Amino acid sequence: MRNSSLLILEIIWWATGAISLAAAVRFSVTEGGAKTYIFILMAAVSFLFAWIRHKQRKKG
Repeated sequence: MRNSSLLILEIIWWATGAISLAAAVRFSVTEGGAKTYIFILMAAVSFLFAWIRHKQRKKG
């Protein structure tokens, strides 16, 4: 049960990172990149958390 919940959280973090990157590309194209750095930062944090969850899931 613990491993499956960590897998679900890992998938959620990967999806959040992908959505944040897509939003960064959209803002970069439509508005000239004024708010792009916020979404890139959010994507980086999401991918970092996904990586941490992946390590926890493989260890446990």
